[in-house]
Amino acid sequence: MHAFRKQHLYLVPFILIAVTVAIYSFPLLISFGQELIAKQGLELTPPSQEVSAKPGQKVKFAVKIRNPFSNSVPVKIRVEDFTASGDEGQIALTKDDDYSVIGWAQVEPSSFTLKAGGEQTVSVSLSVPQSAAGGRYGALVFSVAPNIENQKGSVTAVSQEIASLFLLKIDGPANENLTLESIKAPSFSEFGPIPMSMTFRNTGNIHTKTAGLINVTDMFGNKVQDVVVKPTNVFPGATRVITTNLNKRFLFGFYTITAAMYYGKENHVLNASSRFFVMPIRLIGIVVIVLAIIYAGRKRIRKAGKALFG
Repeated sequence: MHAFRKQHLYLVPFILIAVTVAIYSFPLLISFGQELIAKQGLELTPPSQEVSAKPGQKVKFAVKIRNPFSNSVPVKIRVEDFTASGDEGQIALTKDDDYSVIGWAQVEPSSFTLKAGGEQTVSVSLSVPQSAAGGRYGALVFSVAPNIENQKGSVTAVSQEIASLFLLKIDGPANENLTLESIKAPSFSEFGPIPMSMTFRNTGNIHTKTAGLINVTDMFGNKVQDVVVKPTNVFPGATRVITTNLNKRFLFGFYTITAAMYYGKENHVLNASSRFFVMPIRLIGIVVIVLAIIYAGRKRIRKAGKALFG
């Protein structure tokens, strides 16, 4: 029995190595995309757009709506104000008397029946007051009545509201003031990818886009990667968190991330930096255990050889 255990002692390191490879060759989180086969909703083009105007000017723009349903739908349109909600880019419809665009807007047509597979272009006119300046934010909301008769003559309950956003920039005294409050990454990780986030605050009176890159360097100052950050709107009075990833799996040691972000007509520069540490502790632990078992096994083999052959 003792000899049998010695013979199988050699298998332990290989078993641990196989387990290690199995664990770390698979992603820690596996997500499968699920296709939802469901009836498609009304489609708007574009979902959002930027409009520029001068004080006292009348500007026009258009939105196209398409009906992919197999039956006609009655559509009504209204204009609402919207504002930023939360720090992840969400919006909320609001009633804002001081910065409202509802009284400036005329929609044509404001209601119609959209045939199956049909399209309709909706025109919007904005009459900008002479005293207006800065940014205004509106939504063209398309509503579908709840009762629709299908081809078989029965009534189907369908209710839907979708919106196309418009971001109005008015020439005049505009205060573009964006600050980068922080850049963060988890202080410790075992493996990548490493999530990174930046928090911006807009204290101006107009929305502004920010874009740039995050430079990642190792503990020796060598560049690991430049992560490009795509242009993102930050609305006035709002805080916005922009997230991205350092898409490298195997990392080791201390790393520094430095953001170089730009915004506004004059390309103002915003900088921030932070550090994080990466070490695959579990993998190192398993390797140490394997090496210890191999070393102990070699000592036992030598002792057994001396006892057997003298």
